[in-house]
Amino acid sequence: MSATGEAAGTPQPVTLTLNGMQVEAQPGQTILEVARSVGVDIPTLCHDPRLEPYGACRMCLVEVEGARGPMAACGTVVKQGMVVQTHTEKIVKLRKFVLELLLTNHPLDCPVCEAAGDCRLQDYAYEYLVDMVPWGWRPPVVGEPGDHPNVAHYGARCVLCGRCVRICREVMSIGCWGYLNRGYESEVDTPYRLPLTEVGCVSCGQCVSTCPVGAITGQRSALGARAWQTTKTVSTCGYCADGCGLVLHTYRDKVVQVSADLQAGLNQGNLCVKGRFGIGYTDAEDRLTRPLARSEAGDLVPVPWEEALQKVARGLQKVAAESGGSAVAAVCGAHCTNEAAYLLQKLMRTLLGSNNITAEDAVEWSAYQALAGYGLGTVADGVTRYDVAEAQLLLLVGADLTESDPVFALEVIKAIRKGRPVIVVDSLATTLATKAGMHLPVRPGREAALLRAMLRSIVDAGLEDKAFISAQAGGYDEFLASLEKVDAAAEAAAAGVDLPVVTEAAARVAEARSVLIIVGPAVLQSTAATETVGAVFDLALLTGNVGRSGAGVYYAKSGANSCGLFDMGVRPDRLPNGGLAEAEVVEVAENAWGASLRDLPRGLELRELVPAIEAGRVRALYVVGTDPVLAWADEPRTKAALERLELLVVQDAFPTASSALAHVVLPAAVTAEDEGTFTNGEGFVQRVRAAVSTAGEARQDWWILAKLAEALGGDWAYGRPEDVMREIAELVPGYRGLSHAALDEAGKARNLVGNEQGPKFYPVHPGQVPDSVAYPDTASEYPFLLITGPVLTHHGTGERSRRAPGLAKLSAEPVLEMNAEDAAALGVGRGDQVRVTARDGGEVEVAVVPNGRPPAGLVFLGRFSEKAPVSRLLRLGACGAAVKIEKV
Repeated sequence: MSATGEAAGTPQPVTLTLNGMQVEAQPGQTILEVARSVGVDIPTLCHDPRLEPYGACRMCLVEVEGARGPMAACGTVVKQGMVVQTHTEKIVKLRKFVLELLLTNHPLDCPVCEAAGDCRLQDYAYEYLVDMVPWGWRPPVVGEPGDHPNVAHYGARCVLCGRCVRICREVMSIGCWGYLNRGYESEVDTPYRLPLTEVGCVSCGQCVSTCPVGAITGQRSALGARAWQTTKTVSTCGYCADGCGLVLHTYRDKVVQVSADLQAGLNQGNLCVKGRFGIGYTDAEDRLTRPLARSEAGDLVPVPWEEALQKVARGLQKVAAESGGSAVAAVCGAHCTNEAAYLLQKLMRTLLGSNNITAEDAVEWSAYQALAGYGLGTVADGVTRYDVAEAQLLLLVGADLTESDPVFALEVIKAIRKGRPVIVVDSLATTLATKAGMHLPVRPGREAALLRAMLRSIVDAGLEDKAFISAQAGGYDEFLASLEKVDAAAEAAAAGVDLPVVTEAAARVAEARSVLIIVGPAVLQSTAATETVGAVFDLALLTGNVGRSGAGVYYAKSGANSCGLFDMGVRPDRLPNGGLAEAEVVEVAENAWGASLRDLPRGLELRELVPAIEAGRVRALYVVGTDPVLAWADEPRTKAALERLELLVVQDAFPTASSALAHVVLPAAVTAEDEGTFTNGEGFVQRVRAAVSTAGEARQDWWILAKLAEALGGDWAYGRPEDVMREIAELVPGYRGLSHAALDEAGKARNLVGNEQGPKFYPVHPGQVPDSVAYPDTASEYPFLLITGPVLTHHGTGERSRRAPGLAKLSAEPVLEMNAEDAAALGVGRGDQVRVTARDGGEVEVAVVPNGRPPAGLVFLGRFSEKAPVSRLLRLGACGAAVKIEKV
């Protein structure tokens, strides 16, 4: 320790004088950052905290004692003893002069500008009393906004701050915007003035979010609301598991705009196309607004809430009484709140006596349950997006993050821009694969084989972390014994990657100081997930990448509340407070709920439901917030199974293929109308707040379930969703101490689902895991392998995204991506319609887009279409199918 008591080498705070105040700052902070931290406002036009300091606008000039002239606060780092004045007479005159120059060639069309009321130039002109321009006003022609469905560009309003250019390059790593011409003729536009859709734009709206004036805005809302007319509600996005904070701008009880707070939320102002422009489904014309019940004539007709709930209750009770609770099952969508998910599983277990409670993405959690006793010691091991910056190397396994988790992906893009090595293991040449230093194009479903080859290569080369293994990891001898059976060359060949490439990747992972492994949903949904995740565990343990900053394993979940559903016990083998196999866990839940749980039969996994319905073991199904017909594989078989049910209840916001088969349909709220919490993929618990009223007679999910419980005879005294959270906080590990009030104040809270076991190796099983895809015989008439996965502009089966105009106008229907050489051989080009027929049955017609993403022989089709559902081509339990393709 030093004489001051500080550890040697620890950076010491810097003390400076700011407008006469003594201020303490951290080394490396700029004058602007320090000023804003103590409430001193320094005007800026070109500054955005997401970007590197630029210093172009000169609005942030300040006087620094001893400096030769005014300094740009945004780019000047504070020093010990520095004396700064931010609003001297000289500085104010300079700022006013800058504003006069800008306004000379700026159209004063504020009455019709979309940014009016939220425009920095307008604010500063008012603050600095710039009521006239000495050199005369030369207004340019504003022009048309362009034909992009979401982004409007008015070049005449541009102040050349460069923020749109820099955010597209520095944050998104794309470069849709750039400078044209020089001097007085300078302007910002797309390359060659092409439409945004033709220059690689992903429609994220980052340029909209950063523009300080009205040069780039969102297309005008139908209601034409001005900034000061809207009410702003902070909530959380309901699409993917990134958990982005939203600010919902509402006017006349409609959401007219979505933004994000630069200083709050996990996303720090960043949003993707879905978060910023995908909320329009809230006002979809086909919203379910009244309860519906099947009449004697066979039609779905509107009924009062009480009648609908009573009909559901009687039907569930009848089935449970005649065949036991195990004849009833429930499936929950991953955008349901924690509060609704908790009540659904509680209702199933305590009032119906059934453990048949699962989630639409339950297969993503099956591997964790199968690997109980192995792995890193926790289910959520504390890895977050903040670890990406600390990792020396990133390994992505089946993680197409720019499509599935686009805001989380920005952290990976930032790492790549900083020169961090990234290895991508993926069947497709994903966006990150093209940017990464190394891409291993593994055959679909063979990720486990490739990982086994890497493990064997590390051990053979003696690169394992022996010190970590001997001190912390168990099961190493058993693991080594299983690894003896692994032939690295054979495994690499099965994976479709050359062994030298696999060996090089393995050496890079072993030699890096800290490695973060990111596993994507496609891997977790595979029938080979257990073996793949086990191999990922082993790779992290073998290289000692556990329990330190920038190291570990992160699993990219698919839904906004996938983690929350797991935590709430929406699993056939898990209660909210732990596994059903643990007697103490069951006893705690029984005491909390006043119900007997220990004798309930084992519940069914998601993939077991259709066979159970076909066999008559499940007679009633309650579906909340998902569409099994489109979401589950084998559409014809799933649809036939649902038609066999004696009672099918669908609780949703929209009519779906499943609701068309239902006996009762209960209209539910959407995220913008809902109250509760989500737990994002990293385990952060965040508030969901209602910004608008529910449509018609639609109700929030938790309310419907609470009322149904009453109809079933339950004595549930929940008056508000926070009452449910109070019970969750008492029962669920990691949620203790949480409340809506606490989350309202703190904004977010870290949730860790712990596990007392230490790290333990998983014995690998080469050659014992069946392929999760039906590989084609290249000599047959079905020579192509079709796979599916996430698509940036939609989510899941597209129930919500298809109804959002800002997304549907970008991609109304999925397209079949195929290798350009394959397309040429078939004689098809971009936009041509083809018929895709699966070897195991089923066909769809879609348009073709030849590109470089799939390798030869592989084709990709998103799953968000009702007209061309990929579920029609896949069999139950399969993640790929052999298909033939014919031009229509």
